[in-house]
Amino acid sequence: MQVKKFEARTMKEALEMVKTQLGPDAIILGVRDNKKSFGLVGEGSIEITAAVSEETLQRKKFAESRMREQEKIKLQNSPARVQKDFINRSVDNFHREQEREAPKQVTRTRYIEIADEVDGMAVSQQPAAERIRGAAQRAWSAMNSGNEWVEAPISTKRASPIPQSAPAATAAKPVTPTAEVQALKGEIASLRQVIQQFQAMPQQIQQQGPARTQHPGADYGLGFEMSAMFEKLTSSGLASDITAEILNLAQERMPAVKTKSKALVDAWVAKYILDTTRISSEKNNAKVQVFLGPSGSGKTSALIKLAGHLVVSERKKIALVTTDTLKVGASEQLRIYAQILNVPFAVIRQASDWNGLMSQLTAFDHVLVDSPGFTLKSVEENSFLRNILPPEEFQAAVHLVLEATSKDQDITEIGKRYRGHGFDDVIFTNLDQSVQHGTIYNFMKRFEAPLHSFGIGPRVPEDFELATKERVLDLIFKLTSLKKA
Repeated sequence: MQVKKFEARTMKEALEMVKTQLGPDAIILGVRDNKKSFGLVGEGSIEITAAVSEETLQRKKFAESRMREQEKIKLQNSPARVQKDFINRSVDNFHREQEREAPKQVTRTRYIEIADEVDGMAVSQQPAAERIRGAAQRAWSAMNSGNEWVEAPISTKRASPIPQSAPAATAAKPVTPTAEVQALKGEIASLRQVIQQFQAMPQQIQQQGPARTQHPGADYGLGFEMSAMFEKLTSSGLASDITAEILNLAQERMPAVKTKSKALVDAWVAKYILDTTRISSEKNNAKVQVFLGPSGSGKTSALIKLAGHLVVSERKKIALVTTDTLKVGASEQLRIYAQILNVPFAVIRQASDWNGLMSQLTAFDHVLVDSPGFTLKSVEENSFLRNILPPEEFQAAVHLVLEATSKDQDITEIGKRYRGHGFDDVIFTNLDQSVQHGTIYNFMKRFEAPLHSFGIGPRVPEDFELATKERVLDLIFKLTSLKKA
């Protein structure tokens, strides 16, 4: 059997190549879609693996060898059925011409007898040379004696013809195949069955790249139409389970015909993200606002940026307070910013300081409170933070400050530790340093925590913006540049 691969820009061109070189009886074994791999310019291509039996290929080549070049081109451009009929007629006509012109030559049936005689050498004890000479001599004697031979049709199992005038008693005894021949016949039958089963199966186009049995998202029950969106969202930082939840809803709620359109899937997912993104609004006007978070998350910078926004943009009267007496220079840093903004500044060293301080700040619109940066891995840190924060009667709004550059697993663990302190929303900093902003949506979804604001750069207080649903969608789909114009 001849097996060849053909590559072309389109499926139609590839099939034409198969039909031209292997003929209309070729079997398609596989189809592969090669993206950006055809030629030097990187265009896509289709690769087809096809096979045809040696006998069928030889019949095709024989028929074409008796034609002029123009006729050959015309035949190759004709339908497969026409080609097949022409090849069969050409071969049959050739055999009939040979029989009419050379009656004394060994006919096709006699040739089959000789071939069967030679095939029997594997199961005979006679030397090979003697078997061949004997078979040739018997064929030559029969030809010169004028005996008429019964024509037997060619089949997958060839049978030796018997002269009509020969008595039945002189017929050759059948040769018993050996175990090796039987095993070979069994293997051939198995291969034939496999090919028949393969022909009955629908051909599927494989994706270029490392071998894999499933498309992206298949483990979550997503169809092939959703695989491109699955890769797009996960590459933006969305967790695989959250992405699968979104796209499974899309499969259920969208008509099947619309899921085949990438633009419609994009639009549905974009609207879902807009509808499910939560933005903080209820406690934005709270008088006391506390900033929590681990060390290095940007709590102080976020506090100063919000303070600048309240003073400059909203003309609010604010005061700055710090409870961080553990970090060297923390209180001095916030004091300098308070002087720049020309607002009051205070330090809380113990829980009893709150009542006296708040009585002096009744005329102010907002009191922004900085806190120590704890990982909250120990009971002592949790106890200290709980005691130093404003009492419950002040109804403070608590902002958890996280870095957008942190790993999804890390910020999830931080959220679990700080959940006991009841944060109301979340602020993400360092958006300009991150390339996967899907972690913002992941945290909001897992902890049902609204988004308060974003730190989009190092400048204080300029690089600050309040969170919006549109901004979250923009960050995930990478529609515009990070900073506002």
